[in-house]
Amino acid sequence: METKIITDEDEFLALREDWERLMEQDQDATYYSTFEFNYYWWQTFGNDKNKKLFILCHYRDNVLVAIAPLMIRCIDKKIVKSNVLCFLGKGDYFNFIIDSSKFKASSIIREIFNTIEENSAKWDKIELTHLQMDTQLLRYLMRNDHYSKYTEYLTSCSRINSDDYTSYAQFEQEMVNTKLRRKRVKLQNETGYRFRVVSGSQSEDIYEKIAYIHQLEKQYLQEVKGRTDRGSLFEDSNNEQFLKRLFKGNDRVMFFYLESDDGEIIMYKCCYLYQNVLYGWNTGYSPKYSHFHGISDVLLMEMIEHVFKSSNIKQIDFGAGSYSWKFRWTNQFSVSYSLMMWNESSQQFKLLQFLNQSREILRAIKELKKAL
Repeated sequence: METKIITDEDEFLALREDWERLMEQDQDATYYSTFEFNYYWWQTFGNDKNKKLFILCHYRDNVLVAIAPLMIRCIDKKIVKSNVLCFLGKGDYFNFIIDSSKFKASSIIREIFNTIEENSAKWDKIELTHLQMDTQLLRYLMRNDHYSKYTEYLTSCSRINSDDYTSYAQFEQEMVNTKLRRKRVKLQNETGYRFRVVSGSQSEDIYEKIAYIHQLEKQYLQEVKGRTDRGSLFEDSNNEQFLKRLFKGNDRVMFFYLESDDGEIIMYKCCYLYQNVLYGWNTGYSPKYSHFHGISDVLLMEMIEHVFKSSNIKQIDFGAGSYSWKFRWTNQFSVSYSLMMWNESSQQFKLLQFLNQSREILRAIKELKKAL
């Protein structure tokens, strides 16, 4: 039994075959845990000097049975500079990747955390976020007397499962009201839209198309709607590099969009497809069609109907966030948790404690002066 720590990109790349084998064994795995997603992300964002690989690989009988895809991120807040142990990448679900066919998952996870604790001099805080309910990792944390104190609710994730219905007709009858149906008919009559579905391997320029639409939307929201805080992830050069790498020739990247008669994109939704689940992560619309109310509803109706017809898609996951519109489409949702724990032996934690205590003393002095 052994746990190794990967800190080098070449060693990371060498894990690919074992990583993909473990993904096939782990029932809790999502697209955000795939090798391609994490490796491409690290190739792009790992050049930041404030990020260091910290991938834990656990072996039993000289066979890799688990990977904890972590990194250490240095956060500098001027007074307090801390090293945070967290997951690689950015997404709605994070997890350890485990083959528990021969060994208990709880035993494997315990050994991984033992290694984390043995290396506590390297980190000041643990932030493991977006831990989905009903996963082996969250069960372990919630049952552990120490870690459970620092594990708290984070958000919810809504999901449509086509197996809950006999057909799209039944879904529409139960979940789609007359007003929504009319929106679909009205948009069709006024724009003559076509519903399109393409993957990253079917279109070389889809990135440019959706990036253009998303930035148009941002400009519209800022200049017309006064949403000065609105940005676009497609304006960041690192995001562009990462997404182009991820999209290229990738059957797991799916684009659903409404197209006008003249070939313009009215609205799109970009998703990742893994193990029959569509993970929605980005949406945008053309300001030219902003006067049409309910475009997003129309696109979702088309997508859901497509899922019922598809042989390789069974679920649509709306991603993290307890927004009301998500719950109008489904009765199903799961909840996610976070482990947020300071290393109490860390000098940075002690400094933070001192600063907090000093702040409380100053506040007490001010209150005393007011009372005198």
